[in-house]
Amino acid sequence: MSEHPMIPAPQYTWFEGLSVCLAMCHRALAEVRALARMPGPAGQNGPEGQAGPRGERGEKGERGEPGIGKQGPPGLDGKDGERGAKGEPGRNATDLVLLQEQIEQRIERVIAAISLTTPDSGRTLRFCLGGEQVREIRTALVLDAGTWKDGTTYAAGDGVTVGGSFFIAQIETAAKPGQSDDWRLAVKRGNDGRDWRPEKEAQMIKQPIRFK
Repeated sequence: MSEHPMIPAPQYTWFEGLSVCLAMCHRALAEVRALARMPGPAGQNGPEGQAGPRGERGEKGERGEPGIGKQGPPGLDGKDGERGAKGEPGRNATDLVLLQEQIEQRIERVIAAISLTTPDSGRTLRFCLGGEQVREIRTALVLDAGTWKDGTTYAAGDGVTVGGSFFIAQIETAAKPGQSDDWRLAVKRGNDGRDWRPEKEAQMIKQPIRFK
């Protein structure tokens, strides 16, 4: 018997040999895939990139349910603040009554000292409030200015007579009444009466009055 005995190689057919080779390759591929899925060691952090554009605002989410937490214990009372500055003493109620009486007396004296004058028959009213304080009020009261005169300027409210009619000035004007809207016709002239004949009047008097 030989010192190094040899194990006889198995006898395979071509098809059996190819099947064994394919099975071994299939197993090797499965192990390689398993090793590829295993994560490797973590690498070093890369440099920080630039910030990307800001995305659009998302829709508002639904309101969440209230929390389950309990109300905490009440806090401690705060300390009293510093006392403020003392105010001025108030006035006595009797002083207010005296002040009111003085104001009323002052108003009565001012009213009693008022004087009213007019330099143009009521067109301008001048109020003198004592001393040199004078206040004027321009009125539009209807005042008789007589017969209208050409070239005269009349104030609003002046009344004039023209051709038997009476006109009142609406604004300050020198226009002729009846020919301008500056005047308003107040009284229109009446129609002329018939001529008086004495003989006809005497004849009417002599006729007797008959009653039916």
